[in-house]
Amino acid sequence: QAAQAREWVVSPDGSDKATGTAAEPFQTISRGAAKAQPGDTILVRAGVYRERVTPPRGGVDGQPITYRGEGLGLVFIKGSEEWKPDWQRHKGSVYFGVPDKALFDDDVYIDSGNPFFVELASTPYSRDGKPEVDRYQRGDSKLVFTCGQVIVNGKPYVQRPFLREIENRPGTWTFAPETERIYINFGELAPARQQVEITVRRRNFAAHVRGLGHIVVEGFVMEHCGNQYPTNFWNTPKWAQAGALGLRGGHHWIVRDNLIRYANSVAMDVGTGGGDNERNPASSKAGPSGHDNLIERNYIVDNGAAGIVGANSTRMIIRDNVILRNNTHGYIGPKRYEHAGIKCHDIKDGLIERNYIADNPRNDGIWLDNQFPGTRVTRNVIVNNGVKGIFLEMSDYKFDTVMVDHNIVVGNRAIQFYVHDASGSTVMHNLFANSPPEAKFGQGAYIYQVTARTKTGYHSLYNNLFVNHKTMLDINYPSHRSGPQRLDHNVYDTACGRRAFIVNSAADKPFPWRPDEFFKLVRDELGADGPVALGGGAKVALTLDEWRRFWKGHGLVNDTHSVAREGMMVSYHQDSLELKITMPFDPTTIGSTNHRWIDKDFMGEPVPQDKAALPGPIQTLQKGVNVFKIWRGLPLLAEGQSP
Repeated sequence: QAAQAREWVVSPDGSDKATGTAAEPFQTISRGAAKAQPGDTILVRAGVYRERVTPPRGGVDGQPITYRGEGLGLVFIKGSEEWKPDWQRHKGSVYFGVPDKALFDDDVYIDSGNPFFVELASTPYSRDGKPEVDRYQRGDSKLVFTCGQVIVNGKPYVQRPFLREIENRPGTWTFAPETERIYINFGELAPARQQVEITVRRRNFAAHVRGLGHIVVEGFVMEHCGNQYPTNFWNTPKWAQAGALGLRGGHHWIVRDNLIRYANSVAMDVGTGGGDNERNPASSKAGPSGHDNLIERNYIVDNGAAGIVGANSTRMIIRDNVILRNNTHGYIGPKRYEHAGIKCHDIKDGLIERNYIADNPRNDGIWLDNQFPGTRVTRNVIVNNGVKGIFLEMSDYKFDTVMVDHNIVVGNRAIQFYVHDASGSTVMHNLFANSPPEAKFGQGAYIYQVTARTKTGYHSLYNNLFVNHKTMLDINYPSHRSGPQRLDHNVYDTACGRRAFIVNSAADKPFPWRPDEFFKLVRDELGADGPVALGGGAKVALTLDEWRRFWKGHGLVNDTHSVAREGMMVSYHQDSLELKITMPFDPTTIGSTNHRWIDKDFMGEPVPQDKAALPGPIQTLQKGVNVFKIWRGLPLLAEGQSP
């Protein structure tokens, strides 16, 4: 017979020698974790807790162990400590101190428990330093960033790799490993009068034991975490995916109603294949690793690199989260690819639904990488991110293996829907709008081969709205590692005679044709002088009629019922959360392609499966000016704001 569930109470004013009751609370969450058994709840009262919480055990089916803050915005778990050294002036407004080694109490790692002594695996801020010299023989071998953080009056200061770079820049800091000094430029602030915090832990909430199950984490603010950028996490353990909050390969976790911000790198890691950077890790044998986790209603904001990342998960649900302004450190370039608002490797039968992903600089919105069978990406708002909206990479499937539907993807700075080295997606009833004209080709959708790893055929694009793109679709030639594609009932914001459709030569790597050969191939197939060569012929621009004839020549009846109509306009106003769509024609005249997965639209209304559904994500779309409030979830937060 199961023991009666207990509630263990924690308060900053408590004592770990107390009984853990409401009248005699513990002082640390870790003490509550040590006592909790399946079915128990650890209730954490308002305050600041400077510790890494490491659950020693999980719950069981029907009896989870619950970690509950008493109100979001009231309970803080910090990976930092307040630091009050005997400040010494270097020059001007730059002061330094040496932190006590005893502050660093999270010493379980392969390399070091002191984040300031852990060099970042890749260099941020668009610079090339020691990691890039080691990999590519370029950059400055003396340029090194660390995993440490300095926070002054609640604001993270910006790390610089050299002392000379902070001397005239208030709000910056650097670390000198040879003297162990942290130098900070306080500007006009008097150091001794400020609250200075430094990261002394590399995680906030993560078990040491891998694979624990049935744990609920809700109601916490987690901030300040000296974690690593996960370069090559799959083969370099010290660079593992290790978020401020980590599931550590757990199963049946529920992570909800939390705020995770100001992590040095990753906010949250999920799944079981992200590597392990701890010494002598133990594993639980109690359940299937990485299965059946639910991540919902969390704020993931203002983190150094990524929002949610994970490798190898099954039946994971990520829904109703707000993911804003991540990649504050500006990672971009070779070996700086392991970040996005949401990035999942090897996600099976997953659901990514109703998330608000916006304003993440130099970040993709949602990135599925290295297999994603049975996964659905639906009803998300993905706007104004720094690179691509939705990115699919590295899969080898036939038709209908992953569904991307009813998403609003607007104004992302490169391409709205992007695929390389991946196949098998079904893309339906989305709005893809406003690719900037200065992007490489300003595509609404771009499909091509960049390596010889996998393939890029078997995609289906139905019932989508493509609005305000220099190029509507850019798809590789259907041979070699490419293959058949299915396209119909799409609406393209272009004139019938405009060459807004591109066939590209990237059907394999290396390219099967020289640019001039490829242009001649496509031109000869169409039997017309109309196609226009781009890039010397590596890409060929077509009108919609030529596009249809091109595919028909390959035995594919594509875009027969799609239309080219000028005059559509899309704008999104984040302050009012309103999407405006101007339709110069009646959308009921388009018709639709049916699909067994399609059930409800972006607003949750039924989508008819009688070949008469409207294009795009919202079934109440009409001719004229349409205004929709598209986010009714968690209120958006400004930088530094708490719920």
